[in-house]
Amino acid sequence: MDSMSAHDAKLFDRLVMIAIGAADGHLTIMKFTGNWRVGFYTPLDRDGVHALAEGPTFAAAAEAAIDRLQTYPAELLAHYRGI
Repeated sequence: MDSMSAHDAKLFDRLVMIAIGAADGHLTIMKFTGNWRVGFYTPLDRDGVHALAEGPTFAAAAEAAIDRLQTYPAELLAHYRGI
């Protein structure tokens, strides 16, 4: 197993802080064979998993999730809250 880089550790800490502040603590990180997915809600089905930010590495998926939250916070939080 690869160890977490310092950059990945900082990204993880940032994800946790965002989750606490913006998503009632919800943070999903998923590792698949060929990619990672990250989001600030708990996916309930395949569509929810597919909607998570995606990247070939943890860092890419984490940065995509952060960028998406900053660009579309109301949409993502509405999805998370089921509004």
